[in-house]
Amino acid sequence: MGTRNVYNFDIERIREGEFPTLKGLTYVDHVGTTLYARSQLEAFHKDLFSNLYGNPHSRSQSSRLTTDTIDQVRYRVLQFFNASAEEYSVVFTSGCTQALKLIAETFTFHDDTTPEDPSQTRDGGGSFVYLLDNHTSVQGMRELVSDRVAGVYCLDEEELDQDIPQHLNQIHLRCQASDQNRPESNQQSVDVSTDKCNVLPSNKLNQSQDQSDDTAVLTTVDVSRSGEKQHVTSKCHKSRTKDQTGLCNLFAYPAQSNFSGRKYPLSWIDRVQRGDMGFQSKLPGKWYVVLDAASYVSTSKLDLKKHKPDFVTLSFYKIFGFPTGLGALLVRADAAPLLNKRYFGGGTVSVSDARERFHVLKPTLADRFEDGTLPFLDLIALRHGLDAVHRIAGDMDRVSSHTFTVAKFFHDHLRQLRDGNDTPVVRIYCQGFEDIHTQGAIVNFNILRDNGEFVGFAEVDKMAQLQDVHLRTGCFCNIGACQKYLHLTSKQIRENFQAGHVCGDDQDMIDGHPTGSVRISFGYMSTYGDAVQCLRFITEYFLEGRAIPEFPVPISVSVSNASPAKSSVPELSQTLNYPERQLQKEEENLRKKEEEVLEKCSESSRFLTKICLYPVKSCAAFQVSAWEVGPRGLLYDREWMIVSESGVTLGQKREPKLCLLQPSIDLLFNTFTLSFPETQSITISLTALDSNSVDYKGRLCTNKVCGDRVNTVDCGDRVADWLSEALGRPGTRLLRLKQEDTRTGRLKDAATQAASDSTRLSLANESQFLLVSRESVKSLQKKMADEDDADQEKIGQCQRHFDTDNLIHRFRGNLIVGGGSGFEEENWTQLKIGNHVLISQGQCSRCQMICMDQETGERSKEPLRTLSMWRGKKVPFGVYMRQLSPSTDSSSITILRVGDQVVPETESKET
Repeated sequence: MGTRNVYNFDIERIREGEFPTLKGLTYVDHVGTTLYARSQLEAFHKDLFSNLYGNPHSRSQSSRLTTDTIDQVRYRVLQFFNASAEEYSVVFTSGCTQALKLIAETFTFHDDTTPEDPSQTRDGGGSFVYLLDNHTSVQGMRELVSDRVAGVYCLDEEELDQDIPQHLNQIHLRCQASDQNRPESNQQSVDVSTDKCNVLPSNKLNQSQDQSDDTAVLTTVDVSRSGEKQHVTSKCHKSRTKDQTGLCNLFAYPAQSNFSGRKYPLSWIDRVQRGDMGFQSKLPGKWYVVLDAASYVSTSKLDLKKHKPDFVTLSFYKIFGFPTGLGALLVRADAAPLLNKRYFGGGTVSVSDARERFHVLKPTLADRFEDGTLPFLDLIALRHGLDAVHRIAGDMDRVSSHTFTVAKFFHDHLRQLRDGNDTPVVRIYCQGFEDIHTQGAIVNFNILRDNGEFVGFAEVDKMAQLQDVHLRTGCFCNIGACQKYLHLTSKQIRENFQAGHVCGDDQDMIDGHPTGSVRISFGYMSTYGDAVQCLRFITEYFLEGRAIPEFPVPISVSVSNASPAKSSVPELSQTLNYPERQLQKEEENLRKKEEEVLEKCSESSRFLTKICLYPVKSCAAFQVSAWEVGPRGLLYDREWMIVSESGVTLGQKREPKLCLLQPSIDLLFNTFTLSFPETQSITISLTALDSNSVDYKGRLCTNKVCGDRVNTVDCGDRVADWLSEALGRPGTRLLRLKQEDTRTGRLKDAATQAASDSTRLSLANESQFLLVSRESVKSLQKKMADEDDADQEKIGQCQRHFDTDNLIHRFRGNLIVGGGSGFEEENWTQLKIGNHVLISQGQCSRCQMICMDQETGERSKEPLRTLSMWRGKKVPFGVYMRQLSPSTDSSSITILRVGDQVVPETESKET
């Protein structure tokens, strides 16, 4: 594939407003950090002033908002890399460096289980191999793993398809020998006359495991959702190349060099995992890949559906500038068991004992590895960073094309510069800008005098500062690339150190040879003007014997993507006024039917008096006289949900006006209508918004309901705009549960205390049905009336005597049963409604949601106050129910009707 020149001219139009700090200067150090946009920070500040975010380790509403928002940020990060939550976990870190260190500390190089052939087992575990052109943080990994592996190898690109040279292993063995005799001191010892490896002492991470003392060795355990303990082993995943040695190996390389911008083939990932590279031929075991993506993802799209490294490390500020000090480790699911974490901090354990060596880590990888309180406000800022890049620059393919075009323009003109004697002005360190897939938006070079001598990078840096050009010089924390491109030997590195040169200083030349170089890198807000300013600066100070040339900028019209198009969801909705007369007639018929049924109810005769479904989670009830039962409960019950601008699920606790949002469904015309006071209704086609439809183009989303991950689809911009206006919350979206979502219930049956694996759930919190007894409501009503005395009046809590229907709607039940006696439903194990059998799954514990008047949206202290004093701290009211066995026959339809007889049983008959 060749060059793709797509320059985003819109950046020039909006740059002054979005990036005011660039006025009068040239910033070309985007690999170091890119810049934050004005609108990005404004959106973040507005978010902070509009929402109260508490510590996620607390249980308050503000804390739960933080937790839910962070969950959504995780999904946004996965979406950014086209990854699924089933295949990858996101562990937030302080940056790419900490992510790499975390892998080095916890990766298991040897399977503790006994291989079939013990003779194949090698001492020390597998091997750690890293590319020569790697960040210093990858080199640092070798110090943590050196005492746990059989070999550590540093290979250049051309050595990857060759057998590992024998001398490399001998060097590693000498390093191991010198480690054993090194005194425990922080003093550095350098002897350039010998070949000894002089490196900092490595931590003996496994020393306690090797000692035969009385110290207990803690077994790390995981606790599944069902509460069963499962050992997390370091066993290599069976899907990889068959291997009986029990060895696990690690290969680390950058997707893009932070030195030269060279994009290394992502195809290496699969080749290494399959063991197809030459260097692997004599290194037995299974192979896992660490992809350092920090430089690459700043201007390129990483698609984890196409390429599946086991570990991905990155820093977010390199993508959108703010916040700093925040990165991530993405861990592939089948590699996660190889990370054996020993330390645990606050928030990472389900239980621990201070007096004995016992602890149980939390079940999810992120919860286990994110020690202490996360920088939650910084995490909230991530969403606004992702939004800013998309809003200003478009998707990452466009960012990549734009930055490559600017870098190529600079590179091509820089390469053509000649002094008066026709010698080149610069020496460029890259393989060329012919292909966007092999080269990123980085140009690395050294400047030459007309006599061929190098100009030191410190001199270039000083001249750049005079021109207010912000670039980077040195070795960029990548000594391997410096050795590769500047032809520095290991002996020279030590000699330079002995001569006083250390990382980060301005000793740019030793014996006429450069110790570093100059790096110019571009970001999504860079322009041709930045490239021209850099060219003019270089030619003004360092071009000898020739006039400064002109650098004409292309002016051709290009693709405009400053304001990306909205979602491509078809215009499926229309606004209309739902006929008031029809609504009134339906409500009148329901009341009449209910009154007829109530007349038949008695202490010995029970009937179904109301059927309520809640199509949109946490919104008003849609009351019907008869309704079909689907595989998840009542058809369309809790099939939609409303989320905030940040993607967090909205409930009445966060947005009380939701109780005034009235959904209704017309099965005859296959439509779904939303109504809100003093607002025109909006009607949506149920068929057109079916996520299984071939024509559906909605954006896929991932959300959480009661800790469960659910897959949803966005219902489009028009209904989102309607909701935003009705609720007065900009950015509100309507999502629909995907039909193929596999969420199942966790509740145990009341009779058997066993969970049913086949109970499919919608977006309901815990069960398929919630049953409420009218007699229980009447008992509560009487209790509240008895408590309504002068003491309440003194504290301003004098309550009207809630009518029965008002209380019933507060409990948001699906099935309202009349007859029998109060609270008898808590002893039922199953019941039959008409011909439909339901299994009891225990009592429903209540929260402050029942204090919301569903007719007005007003909040009170009742009935929660009375219930909690009367019925205990769990505040039980109503019972959960599930279907006995939902039919899989599409021709078999189960209908529940108001007036169906209810026959309860106290002993289960389910087989």
